[in-house]
Formats: sequence, C-alpha cells, structure tokens
Amino acid sequence: MASILRYQVFLSVIILFLSIWKNALANTVSLQRSLPFSPSTNEVIITYLPIWALIILGIYALASVLVRVATFEDCSEAAVQLGREIEEAKLRLKGRGFELLQG
Repeated sequence: MASILRYQVFLSVIILFLSIWKNALANTVSLQRSLPFSPSTNEVIITYLPIWALIILGIYALASVLVRVATFEDCSEAAVQLGREIEEAKLRLKGRGFELLQG
C-alpha cells in the first residue's frame, strides 16, 4: 500500500487553504455580518490572509529551529568513534600509497 508523501500533504493543505480563502473573498459581504470586527477590518483580514499565514509559518519555523538548536545534545561517543574511523581511513590510504598532509 502506498503512503502519502510529505509534499502531497503540503499541497493538499495549500489547496484547502486557498479554496477557503477564495470562498471567503467571494462572500466577503456575508462574512462581514458574522465577524465581530468593523467591515474595513474584516476586508483587510480576509484580503491579506495568505500573507498572515506566511508570516505565522515563518515565525513557527524560526521558533522550531531555535528550540532544536537550544536543546541540541552533544554526542561525545560518536565524536570518539568518528575520530577512530578517520585514523583507520588514514592508515588504509597510507597503505595504498597516498601521502596525507598533516594539519
């Protein structure tokens, strides 16, 4: 069974958002009666909704990157293992006739 890919989910959400936004633009007059803000505020909110969504998405992305960087854990065991693998690779290359620069 095929699973849905990440870009397919992303495109589905974008299409859903744009269809709701287009419907809101087409029915601005009826929405102004149901929203608690003034008609000019409602029009600005509905008209610039995609821009607000992009700003919120950017804030979310920035916050998630900052949280991941702040909670990043150091893996000292992996660093030691990587150092051993580098030394083994250097020895194998020297055995095959390569000259490695020290530095």
